[in-house]
Amino acid sequence: MTDTVDTQQAADLLGVQVSTIYAYVSRGILSPLPGAARSRGSRFDRSAVLALVQRRKRTRAGTFEVSIQTSITRIDPAGRLFYRGHDAEQLAATSHFEDVAELLWGTDGCSVWPDAPDAVDPRTMLPGDRIRAAILASGVGRNDDFPTAARRSICAAVASLPTVGADSTGSIAQRLWPKLTAQQADRERLQALEAALVLLADHELATSTVVARATAGTRADPYHVLLAGAAALAGPAHGAASGAAYDALTGSAELHQVPAGFGHLVYRDTDPRFDALIARIEPWAPQVVRRVDDLTIAVRRAHGAAPNVDLALAALSVAADAQRWAGEVIFLIARMAGLAAHGMEELGQPLRFRPQADYVGGTGTGAAGPT
Repeated sequence: MTDTVDTQQAADLLGVQVSTIYAYVSRGILSPLPGAARSRGSRFDRSAVLALVQRRKRTRAGTFEVSIQTSITRIDPAGRLFYRGHDAEQLAATSHFEDVAELLWGTDGCSVWPDAPDAVDPRTMLPGDRIRAAILASGVGRNDDFPTAARRSICAAVASLPTVGADSTGSIAQRLWPKLTAQQADRERLQALEAALVLLADHELATSTVVARATAGTRADPYHVLLAGAAALAGPAHGAASGAAYDALTGSAELHQVPAGFGHLVYRDTDPRFDALIARIEPWAPQVVRRVDDLTIAVRRAHGAAPNVDLALAALSVAADAQRWAGEVIFLIARMAGLAAHGMEELGQPLRFRPQADYVGGTGTGAAGPT
């Protein structure tokens, strides 16, 4: 006799919501046994459910498997689409787009939508945004491969920044230095900047890299792949983290919690990139490195956290008399090299970045809501 489980038991075995089991059935991932009484619900072959458990656990080349809980959108077993419990087809017949957008955002629907946003003066743009705009502009009307797109974007990114020092030509590091600081570039300073660019060129599957690969998987052109990754790097928990580390190093941040520049998901102790970059800064800015050491000791004593590369970027910015945003700019320009490499690699894969939704919101079936 076949060992069977009901829908709830199948969900428990798989570690998902019952609604996900319904989705598996509708997509042919899991098949109910025939002959079960409707009043008692579906039953499944336990061995088939356990086999699916193993498939979900197994890491397979060329696949991207993840389940994300969401209360925003649900697709029912019949394929009907619901936005926060409201039937999307009925909303399409009764509601304005603006109202549905407010529904998705969970707002009260009373906000004013402007006729047109104010135009942006490029002179007021932050350096990181200048770079993102330069990436997009670099690709207009072009059909370049990834290396060509990356070269153009990196050079355009550097050129987009205002010059504060003596203008320079040559390597990317030589061109970038006077965009960051009025200090005279010498061999040791350029070596430190070069080291930062190299150490930050790639870092396995960081968030921005996953974003870029997902974009490349849709066969977007290389410039948009770079732009997607660059957008993720704008976050203060990623590419812009060195700004908060700069605050901690210059004494303008409280240390009652672990400051930016300490701790890393990948490293249990000190980020090796931190040590490598600090070693390049110490010969010409020992006083800054002493401040880094003092901060590191204080944070280790208070929180047990080790320094990461964002603190080293902040140290480079302070040592160079650069502004708070300099570390983000270095990170962004450097990481375009890795983003392009991952984009190239992703082209060899099918469209695969489609995580499974585990719906945890309401289950209403009507269209009551925005009109």
